Amino acid sequence: MDKSDLSRTGRYLARVETHLQALSHDTARRDFLLCEIGKWEERYTRFITTEGESHRCSDDPAQATAFDFVETLAALDVIGARYAERKPA
Repeated sequence: MDKSDLSRTGRYLARVETHLQALSHDTARRDFLLCEIGKWEERYTRFITTEGESHRCSDDPAQATAFDFVETLAALDVIGARYAERKPA
């Protein structure tokens, strides 16, 4: 599948997976994911509080939606669970 065929979340997760593979151990991977989840939760809170205006870049109809945030947070949780099940390396 071509990266251009991926959703906004899919493209982000592809970058996350590449970064995770570059980290040397699962503890670093868990820490990175926790940090990313925290950032996305902050962005989502700001998005909801401003009714989407905080992430509006133009009049382009392909602006970020609440679904994008929820999809991203859920996917990060799934990836995080994969590392939470492992014993520290």
